[in-house]
Amino acid sequence: MSYDLMVLDKRKRFSNKRDFLSWYDTITEWADDIDYDDYRHATPSLQNWFMAIKDIVPPLNGEFASSDGDLGNGEYQEADYAIATEAIYVAFAWSDAEKVYILAERLAKQYDVALFDICSNRVIYPDGFILNVDDTQEGAFTAFMKRLKKLFH
Repeated sequence: MSYDLMVLDKRKRFSNKRDFLSWYDTITEWADDIDYDDYRHATPSLQNWFMAIKDIVPPLNGEFASSDGDLGNGEYQEADYAIATEAIYVAFAWSDAEKVYILAERLAKQYDVALFDICSNRVIYPDGFILNVDDTQEGAFTAFMKRLKKLFH
């Protein structure tokens, strides 16, 4: 089981959950013709967030992935990052959830990006605005997992 978070460019400002969930559903289709392991196509603020967190919670894939011999040797277990242009979705080890949330939230403020905490269904913007997202229908997490399986199969 994983603990999942998403950071998004703060310019993706949503005033209601319907608009957010529509955007979320579109972005988590992972249908863009990009390498979702490559941070370079993300917005500058997302790139900065990624470059800071990847040294603390290493990625499983991409150019900064830990070598097989280094897996599991850090303070945090490696994470699975899916990097889109306007958002980065991260699946952390559940055992790291509490520490990772604190870290991700601190870095989100530092790098001026919004944080979507999937478990609490809240999007927290750097200026303090919070959008509560109701996960009606099948839920954001379940929908993401279905799309992620399509991406890797």
